[in-house]
Parts: sequence; C-alpha cells; structure tokens
Amino acid sequence: MSDNFDVVIIGAGVFGSGIAFELSRRGMSTCNVDMNAAPGYGSTSSSGAILRFNYSTAAGIELAWEGNKYWENFEEYLETTDERGLARKITTGHVFFRTDEALYQLYIDKLTETGLPFEEWDAETVTEKMSFLTLDSFGEPCTLDDDRFWAAPDGTIPGALYMPDAGYISDPQLAAHNLHTAAIAKGAEFRFNKTVSEILTSPDGSAAIGVKLADGDEIHAPVVVNVGGPFSAGINDMAGLAGKDAIESRPMRHEVHVAPAPEGVDFETVGALINDQEQGFYCRPEAGNQIFIGSTDPECDGEDWVDDMDTLNREITEPRWNLQMMRLAKRLPDFGVPHQRKGLAEAYDVSSDWGPIYDRTDLDGFFAARGTSGNQFKNACVASHMMAELITAVGNGHDHDATPLVVPGRWTGLNLDMGNFSRNRSVNPDSTGTVLG
Repeated sequence: MSDNFDVVIIGAGVFGSGIAFELSRRGMSTCNVDMNAAPGYGSTSSSGAILRFNYSTAAGIELAWEGNKYWENFEEYLETTDERGLARKITTGHVFFRTDEALYQLYIDKLTETGLPFEEWDAETVTEKMSFLTLDSFGEPCTLDDDRFWAAPDGTIPGALYMPDAGYISDPQLAAHNLHTAAIAKGAEFRFNKTVSEILTSPDGSAAIGVKLADGDEIHAPVVVNVGGPFSAGINDMAGLAGKDAIESRPMRHEVHVAPAPEGVDFETVGALINDQEQGFYCRPEAGNQIFIGSTDPECDGEDWVDDMDTLNREITEPRWNLQMMRLAKRLPDFGVPHQRKGLAEAYDVSSDWGPIYDRTDLDGFFAARGTSGNQFKNACVASHMMAELITAVGNGHDHDATPLVVPGRWTGLNLDMGNFSRNRSVNPDSTGTVLG
C-alpha cells in the first residue's frame, strides 16, 4: 500500500500531535506514524508536565512564557472538544531554594531582563508560606552511601526565588489526546502500532520523500518530521544524518516517583513546585494529596544513558526509590517514607546542552523537534506552532540556516528567534542540565 500526504510525522506524543494540529489547521494533509497504540503513550506519559520559567537564557524564558499562555487558553486554542475532557493547567507557584548563589542570581537577571513576575523570599517568608518544610542546609547533593548524607545540618538556606505563575498540567497523556483530537478535526490522519524502518529519499539522496514502515507500506510526502522522542537520534541516523549536527541527542533513563504527602499536610492546596538543588530533587503536588518527585540530575547520581531502547528497564528500582524518598524526608521532616514503590521509569531525549532542537536538517524536507530533555513538555504547543511556521517558510524558499526564522508569539507577541534552538548552535555553557519540567 502506498499513500501520499503533504507531511508525514514520526511520533504522536504531545509534540507530534501538536505539530499535526498546527500543520492541519494550515490546510496541509498530514499523517502521524507511531509505534504505540494511542497518542501520548511514549515518553509524554512519563513527563512531570511542569510549567516553569527559570532558564539560563532569555530565549528559554520567553519560550516558556509564551508556551504557558497556550495552556492557560487551551480550550480556545484547540477549537474543538474532546469527549475525554481537557487537560488543564494547575497553578502552584515555584519555590527555587537559594542554595547556589551564582545560579540564583543568573535566574534573577534573566527574569528581570524578560520582565517576568517573580518574588524574592527570605527564610522567614519561606517558613511562613511553607511551614511543612525545613530550611536546614546539608551542603551539596550526595548519595546514601556517602557519610555526608547523614551528617547534621551545617546552616540554613537563606531564602528562595518564587515564580507565582508556575505549575503543571493535570494529565500529560490527556493533553496529547486533546491535540490528537483537535488535529483529526482539522483532517489529520494517525496510524498507530506502526514502526518506521526507513527514511525514503530522492534518487540523488538530497531530499526526504517519505517513510517506509516495518510492514512494507510506504507513506510518501515531501516533508518528514522527526518527533520520535528517545528514538529520535536513531531516526536521524536512519536519514543519514549521524554526526551532522553540532547539537546531538541521546536517550537517558529517568525515574519519577509518587508518594503520599505528610500526614496533616494538604499538599494539593498548600504545596508548590519545589526545586531543591542542594538535595538534588524537585517535587510538585499530585492528585490524591500525593507528591510527585523527580531528580535534578546532580553529578553524584551519574547518568543512565540508554544504548538500546529495546532493553530499557521501565521498572522502578529500589536504590533510586530509597535515595529520592530519603532526600525528600530531609526537607519534609514529617514525611513518612512509604514502603510500596510507585512511579514511572522512561527514557528522555537529552541534548548536548539540555536545550531543545527545533529545526530543519541537512536533508532537504526533513525536520526535527528533538532533544527536548524531559523539560520541554510545557513548550509543546508553542514549539508545534514554530515548527509549522518553519516548515511553511522553508517550503516557500526561506533559507533558515542563513537567516533564522523569527516567529511572533501568538499570545504574548514576543519575537521567538528559532536560531536559539538550532541544531548548529553553540553549546550553552550556563545550562543547569536537568529534566525539571
């Protein structure tokens, strides 16, 4: 069987479904191909779905601010209804402990530069607002087998940066389904349980012309978009692009955990997104008065790179669970460490500097939204809009490599320079290297 479309999109997570919606609303015929059984069943479902604004570049902050507005206006944006209901933004605010003075000041400078709202809380204010926390300082992150982990506190954290508009999306898989439903309403087509085995190219090998599936079917299109999440590096390799980009990406395994809030603490109401670089974790409220806990990837934890996605361990491991629970217990003194492990393990598509790649490639007609590093869920809608604008502009003859496309924000009017998300940008030396939201 052979089919013809304007665009074939590899992946149907929150990004793949979002790009299908944006292209379809522009009148293009699109077909998403995904190896899973439904939209958002890959790494999207394991996302913390966090909306935050503390980035090391003004471009990263502005992208997150524009992306946030999509979620605050999600129903209007989708222009349709979903029988399953809509994912929604839950605003909690973001408490970033003042433990690394250089990083703290960098965020203050960048938030001031971009004009985003923030507050500086002293220790007394943090304690007043979050009485269930302790501000004991224990030094840099370490693991349970390090004697320093069990040492008495050696000081007090002096305060925190607070960003009131931060929060999270209630259900990341539902968000992908919402975008999938909206795309179908615009004429998009989706094919699930299908694996891409080959990127089809023109006779001279200079341009993408479609994909071949493992079952032998071919889907022809002059534009192919790689949104394969942790499989995206392999898909780029399949297109003959290995080693072509200055910024590369690789799959990295991560665990996130869910535990009950301390007895007597209504964490869903009084909790927030809490970023504790000193202990190496972040957490946020989760439905049912639970706490969603992830790692900020401190150096002592190492990096769990995945060489073969077919062998990825998706089970929660006891050592990682124990470490994160004990770290949380040092910050929440009344936290009762649960015995039953609960959470998810998945691979994220991590780039060289933990920033995303939203770009064309050296193969004409082949585009990629990859290297999202577990921290770009918040930007799925705005990035989908930018990718659709890029595909349209390049199709009309724009030389994006020579003159990076600048996309006006739909909601904020900010000028989003896509050169900041180029595959050939310089590595950002100020990147904090974390999957946090």
